Amino acid sequence: MKVFISWSGQRSQQLANALNDWLPMVLQYVKPWVSTKDIAAGDRWAQSVATELESSNFGIICLTPENL
Repeated sequence: MKVFISWSGQRSQQLANALNDWLPMVLQYVKPWVSTKDIAAGDRWAQSVATELESSNFGIICLTPENL
């Protein structure tokens, strides 16, 4: 099951990265995707994000008071 993790801002990014590492340990069938770890330097980021959004089963949006 593919899970898209969205973030915006430093604190939100830290949460997204923590979820990316933690989810597969708790639910082995989950394949999380977060831009900071899954987009390589030089990749077309917009195309990568769009492709992952289309193929993901679920999404997690990391909200903090700063990015509301």
